[in-house]
Amino acid sequence: MSKVFQASRGLIRIMQPMYQGLTRITSTSKRFCNMNYVNYQDVLQHESVPKFSPLSLPVRGLKHQPIRFKKAPMDYPPLTGSEHWKRKLRTYFKCFDVNGDGYITKEDYILSARRCAEYLDLDDERAEHVLNQRIGQWEYITKNASKVSEEEYVELVRVSCNQKHLREKFFSTVVSMSFTLIDINGDGLISSEEYKVFFYSLGISAEASQKAFHLIDNNNDGFITIDEFGHAIAEFFFTEDPSNIYNEVFGSLAD
Repeated sequence: MSKVFQASRGLIRIMQPMYQGLTRITSTSKRFCNMNYVNYQDVLQHESVPKFSPLSLPVRGLKHQPIRFKKAPMDYPPLTGSEHWKRKLRTYFKCFDVNGDGYITKEDYILSARRCAEYLDLDDERAEHVLNQRIGQWEYITKNASKVSEEEYVELVRVSCNQKHLREKFFSTVVSMSFTLIDINGDGLISSEEYKVFFYSLGISAEASQKAFHLIDNNNDGFITIDEFGHAIAEFFFTEDPSNIYNEVFGSLAD
């Protein structure tokens, strides 16, 4: 396990007191490292660990890549906030509420980075890079809000997704950043193994990862492009059709 996630001083240095709600997890590294949100040994016994060499992973920040959407975000009708759509958003929320406390916080992004680094057995430099990437995404999306509940999140996304600015600019930037975060080796494509790492970091099963991967990989070539990824995410957030094939790109829908 990387020293980035073992040394409390390093964790505090990376996090800083930007948001005081996390002081309870920065006080000691022992408490952070002993959080058993998933039994890693059980998972590793049943899953093949991705064969990525830490030396081959690029150190780069989240960047914006142009996306050619099959259907532009502006072309989707306004969201009404149907019960089906809310189920999708609750599903998404539960994925990113990594510690399961009922809120999405910066802590959840840190825990997902820890899972990713542990699964890939990254060295310190790469582990810190993954951590900084995920914290960067949190800060960009939330502007350092302390925490958001499930109910608040669903309503916030509904309102935001009906705004012109989000559909024209913000959405494509967030999708591009998310793609870069999942594309671990930086080759411009997401492999099934990279998608498995992403799902594992959120505590989602490899079976759900495989199903979601094949939904997004439209041409079945074994890789997800930025255009395929953008289309799937747009369909997930902007549609309310219960029969849409992209409804379960983040796993089976929550109750």
